[in-house]
Amino acid sequence: MCSRRPSRAKYHDWNAPIAAAKTTEKNEPGEVVLKMDNLKKYYQVAANALFGSSGEMKVVKANETLTFEARESETLAIVGESGCGKSTFAKVLMGLETATEGKILLGGKEIQNTPIESRDTRTVADVQMVFQNPFDTLNPSMTVGRQIIRALEIFKFGANDNERRQRMLELLDLVKLPRAFAERMPRQLSGGQKQRVGIARAFAGGAKIVVADEPVSALDVSVQAAVTDLLMDIQREEKTTLLFISHDLSIVRYLSDRVMVMYLGHVVEMGSTDQVFAPPYHPYTEALLSAVPIADTSIEKEHIVLEGDIPSAMNPPSGCPFQTRCRWKSEVGGGLCDKEVPPIRTLADGHQIKCHLADDVLDRMGPVIKIAAE
Repeated sequence: MCSRRPSRAKYHDWNAPIAAAKTTEKNEPGEVVLKMDNLKKYYQVAANALFGSSGEMKVVKANETLTFEARESETLAIVGESGCGKSTFAKVLMGLETATEGKILLGGKEIQNTPIESRDTRTVADVQMVFQNPFDTLNPSMTVGRQIIRALEIFKFGANDNERRQRMLELLDLVKLPRAFAERMPRQLSGGQKQRVGIARAFAGGAKIVVADEPVSALDVSVQAAVTDLLMDIQREEKTTLLFISHDLSIVRYLSDRVMVMYLGHVVEMGSTDQVFAPPYHPYTEALLSAVPIADTSIEKEHIVLEGDIPSAMNPPSGCPFQTRCRWKSEVGGGLCDKEVPPIRTLADGHQIKCHLADDVLDRMGPVIKIAAE
C-alpha cells in the first residue's frame, strides 16, 4: 500500500497531479492499540462564571459517548470546529483530565481514571503529545540537548548519561536537525525547529500513540508542509499510531487513513478518508468540505453557509446536536431531529454517520467538490 502526499505547494490544490507527489511506503494498520468505549467528559461550572460569581452550577458536556478504535501504524484524523471537544478528548487520553464515564483501553489496560501523575512510566511513555504552539513547550533556560535528555531520564531510558546522550543525538538525526543544535538554546531556534525538538521528545520513549494537536497551525505556512511530512515519516518508521487533531481538511485528506468528525462533543461521522470525502456525508461534514480553500479555480465547489454559531456545550440543543444549523432538517418528519439524538448508523464498509436522514435522502447527496473530467 502506498501513501501519496503532495509537495508543500499542493496542500490547497484539490487536483494536484499525483505523479508529482512524494511517494512513501506506508505500513498497513496492525492490531488495535487504543479503544474508546462510550467516553464522556463533563465539567461543572457556575452558570454565571463569565461574571466571576458563584451560584447555580451547569454541566458542560465536552465529550459525549466517544466510541472508536485506533490501530498500530494508523493515522486517525480528528476534525471539527473550535469547541467541538477535540482537545478535551486529547487531555483525557493524556491523563491531564480524567473521564466522567466510559473507558479508555490502552493495550487492554484501562487508563481513563488515572491522572498522568499516577501513571506508570511505561504508560506515560506510550502516550505522548506534540503540542500546537512550540514556542511555549520548551524550557527557555535549558539547551535543546538537555531537554531531550530530560525526557529520556523521565522515561528511564539507558543505563547511564553516555547512553542517554547518544540517544539524544540519534533523536536529533531522526527529526533532521544538526547534532550541533544540542548546545543551542530555544531562543536560537525558529518555530519549525522548535516543533522538531517537540517531536523528538514525543518519540523519545518509544511512544505507541502520539497525539498531534494542530501541530503546524502556529507555524509559518512555508514550513508547515515540511514539519507535517517529517511527523508522518517518523510515524511510519516507528509504526506509531498518530491521532492528528486538525480543522484543516485539505491537509487531513492527504495524511490520514481514517477521519473522525466531531461536533459539540459528539462523533457525527467516521470512516476511511475516501468515505468521509465523498457523498453521502453527515450534513456537518458536507458544510466543512464546502469551506476548504482550493487554489484551482477550475474545480467547482458547492457553497454551503451554516446559519448561526456553534451552540454552547453548557446549553446544547435537544435532540440532534446539529439540528439548529442543519440545512437538511426539513427532510426528517415528525420533529425527530428536535426530540432524539440520532443513533450511529453503519453504511457501506464500516462508514458511520450519526444522523436521522433516511437512506434515500443520503443517496441524493452530490459531491461538494467537483473535479472536472479531463
